[in-house]
Amino acid sequence: VVAAPPPPSLTTITTTALPPPPAGEDAASLPSRLLFLWVHPLFAAASRLRAEGSALQVSDLIPLPPVDRARRVASRFAFDAPDGRKAASAHDDDADEEKTKSGGGGGGGGRALRAALWGVIGGRLAFAGAVKLVNTLLQFTFPLLVSAILTSIEDGGGDDDDGSYYGYGLAGMLCGFMALKAATENMYFHLVNRAGYQAKVAVSVSVYEKALRLTAAERAGRTVGELVNLLQVDAAKIEMFVPQLHVLWDGALQIFGYMAILYSLIGWPCLVGLAVMLVAGPVQGAIMGRLFGMNRRMAAHTDARVDA
Repeated sequence: VVAAPPPPSLTTITTTALPPPPAGEDAASLPSRLLFLWVHPLFAAASRLRAEGSALQVSDLIPLPPVDRARRVASRFAFDAPDGRKAASAHDDDADEEKTKSGGGGGGGGRALRAALWGVIGGRLAFAGAVKLVNTLLQFTFPLLVSAILTSIEDGGGDDDDGSYYGYGLAGMLCGFMALKAATENMYFHLVNRAGYQAKVAVSVSVYEKALRLTAAERAGRTVGELVNLLQVDAAKIEMFVPQLHVLWDGALQIFGYMAILYSLIGWPCLVGLAVMLVAGPVQGAIMGRLFGMNRRMAAHTDARVDA
């Protein structure tokens, strides 16, 4: 009697059945990250499979970087806000006394949430702000270089006998700065969108874990609609707000910079456009305030609809 061969070990099955994962963003070089060349193999495979009448499978996708995985994001969020999480889940006399001293507890919870989110996305968000500053400064060079090129053309620059190609040099600088502007802009949106995604994951996982720890008495005071809104709607609002965070200071910087450039080029008439913006600002603020108020009133109806 010949004994049957032993079954292959789990390590053997794993190493022989699964192909090595494709190189993702973590293995990409700096030029590949700037130009997003690390995504090209995925699009090339999709184009090839489409020509063959097939489609991409889950195994063909680029693996998610460890920094974007929900487990790691949630662990960083919990580590950076242990007190806020405890205060949010505790209902003893000490917590109630602390809320009373702080004036209701809303401000402390908001500060704890901001501190926890900053611990998760703060570094990436700060780096995105530096990239945004470089991008804005590059934008300021466009009208100045165009004005210098037009002046060079009017003066006949580039056609003189001494071999000076001042106008061509300005045109080359304009082309290079536009390329750098596109690269930094893509990098900025990639950073802030990733930060927004991580913020949404952190908040969603935290709310979900808190919902699992609620007692029967605590669940009686909260509807399913409120929990669904916290998990989806409110977390999505945070995700949408994070990419717009740097617009608050960058908008003022762009207005100041472009007004200075326009004043140097055309003089005082540029102040007319500034006056229009100053008048339109309060009107837009009033409209947005009414829209936000309507959204807050709609949230109550959304809770009731989900409960039904």
